[in-house]
Amino acid sequence: MEAPILFAGGTGIVGREAIKAFRKRHPRVPVLIGARDMKRAQSLAEEVGDAAAVRIDIDRPKLGLGENGHVGAVVMMAPDDGLNGFAYAQDLRIPYLNMGNWLVEVGAEMAHFIRRPDASPVVLASHWHGGPAVFLTQAAMGSMNVIHSISVGALIDELDPTGPAAMADMERGSEGGSGVWAFKHGRRVWLRGPAATREIEVLDGRRLMASAFSPYDIASLQAMTRARSVRFDLVMADSSSRRRGQDIATELIVEIEGEAYGNSYRRLTLEFNKGQAALTGLSVALALSTVLGLEAKAAFPSGLYFPEQLMDTDWYISQLRTEGAIIDL
Repeated sequence: MEAPILFAGGTGIVGREAIKAFRKRHPRVPVLIGARDMKRAQSLAEEVGDAAAVRIDIDRPKLGLGENGHVGAVVMMAPDDGLNGFAYAQDLRIPYLNMGNWLVEVGAEMAHFIRRPDASPVVLASHWHGGPAVFLTQAAMGSMNVIHSISVGALIDELDPTGPAAMADMERGSEGGSGVWAFKHGRRVWLRGPAATREIEVLDGRRLMASAFSPYDIASLQAMTRARSVRFDLVMADSSSRRRGQDIATELIVEIEGEAYGNSYRRLTLEFNKGQAALTGLSVALALSTVLGLEAKAAFPSGLYFPEQLMDTDWYISQLRTEGAIIDL
């Protein structure tokens, strides 16, 4: 029997969406739904099929699973605060994917990887929605010679369901360090006070005041483009889609300034009317499928990866469009 994929925290809002997206792509790969609430986990297992509910405790070694080593990968849908999920995956030498940590916390994961770099492939996927802003930027890079600045604006609809665990996680991320991390004029900076807010233009033309945020996108975008200024801002408001009388949607706006033969300014947008949890879950499923070798290419060897190092840009964008994303490049 093929070793099942363990989704730790799989009954949360994003966890459920990730499991459903993974099951849609791979109907015969067994899944373990790790949770504390067995009733919810069992209900989800029955819904998606070929899945089993297991009781886990993220604060215990081996996630409280003891010596049960029949696991094919560990996917942390809840914050791996004690790094027990990471250690468990390394002990079993199986892939590990985490989408619940923040940039200011990544040092602990780095230390674990540095000590055992050959143990397993490690995917740090805590980008906003699992990485679409990075892929949109990559899609635009071919038309620009030099990129000077990248400004990302994200909108979550106020009616978009966000679970208590996700809200607590976002609050924890916004409190890290002594401000919100960004790059400005070629230097790492902590944005505070008025500098930590910015007006963004959302899809229907409204200009809304957003607050600076620092997901992994900041590091990925700067390393990828060497832009001197990179920042990410988030606002919660009624979405452009809902104002049109349509479904709740999540929005993403990427503005790039640089040098090119033609237009030196690019504005790329994404709208997804299944909500933020579904988009994040889809991105997790795509990254997980790729690192496991389930997408018509070989599985990835031991190493440390961001999602953009795993997936081809055109392929990733096409998968989002297939699931209903409206993307303007």
